[in-house]
Amino acid sequence: MQLFLDNSVFSIQKAGGVSTYWYELLSGMCKSGLSIGFLNAQQKSNNILEQRIDYKLFNCIRESRIPLKYLRYLPLRYSLPAAAIFHGGYLRVSPQKNILNILTVHDFVHERKLASKFPWGLANTLQKAYGIHRADGIICISDSTRQDLLHFFPQINPAKVRVIHHGIGNFYPIGKEQPISCSLDLNLEEKFILYVGARRNYKNFHLAVQTMELLPPSFRLVAIGGEAWSKEEMGMMEEKIAGRYHIFPTVSQADLNVLYNHAFCLLYTSAYEGFGFPPGEAMKAGCPVVTTCMTSIPEVVGEAGLMAESPDPMLFAEKIRSLENETFKQQLISRGLQQAQQFTWDKSVQETINFYKDSWNLKFST
Repeated sequence: MQLFLDNSVFSIQKAGGVSTYWYELLSGMCKSGLSIGFLNAQQKSNNILEQRIDYKLFNCIRESRIPLKYLRYLPLRYSLPAAAIFHGGYLRVSPQKNILNILTVHDFVHERKLASKFPWGLANTLQKAYGIHRADGIICISDSTRQDLLHFFPQINPAKVRVIHHGIGNFYPIGKEQPISCSLDLNLEEKFILYVGARRNYKNFHLAVQTMELLPPSFRLVAIGGEAWSKEEMGMMEEKIAGRYHIFPTVSQADLNVLYNHAFCLLYTSAYEGFGFPPGEAMKAGCPVVTTCMTSIPEVVGEAGLMAESPDPMLFAEKIRSLENETFKQQLISRGLQQAQQFTWDKSVQETINFYKDSWNLKFST
């Protein structure tokens, strides 16, 4: 089998969950022994993950002279060998009938009208529908996403859909005897609540701020990553928790691991997730998780997280205060470490290869 991977996904974001998935997947594929070709490799990429790839070691194909910012919305324009496998990094499929199309679907936030308002989400929904109808095999990153897929596209044969969870990156508990190295200007001895990732729309960052209002002044909020901070967000924090927050727009994985290790807990206020990396990362590092019980989040945290029935500051604050019982907190941390072991990139890559083979045999060996 010849496998062709479309790396135009790296043109969408400098970093983030989708590009993390794609980088980890192709890293594993390169070690699999499969014959691999890359489409749309960017030698001078702005994506911090693509910058790690030495493309000189691989067969790289330029699909078209069309700029990637437009090409990413179009079906594949390059002719592949017969019986090849095409797996697009983000929603792309090939119109060829004599190849195998594999599509990964991450979420349905646009279909649920939780993200960009019309018409900005239209391109995403149209491209996703086109890919779903033409894919020979569809990977959903959680059972929650699979349920959404079959809800919005009830005509799709469930047999060609497979749930393959993401892996969780290299996060780990830091022993008390180990030296701490952190480049951030932050007192790690403070009692701080950690917030990681995007903040707008269904991510409900404003609820994290409202939760902080309900906690004693000794609690601080440390917010990591996400989009550029707006004046409205800064004004909200100054009004509600002035002097009780720290912002770090970007952090290294090493520093993030330190923050997970020293945080009182991770507060994850999202109402919708295709998978949700931060809760898994936190558990793997030994950090308690306070979150919601919505969509895919229970799949990730299992019995190891404190999940509110709805995204409500009062409920979040109650969960956080329960962690002041040190015995209970340590029990939760232990369960989290065990739960996080389920999610490895090696497992995810192998399940994806198995799905390639099953889908290929179904199409070409019958």
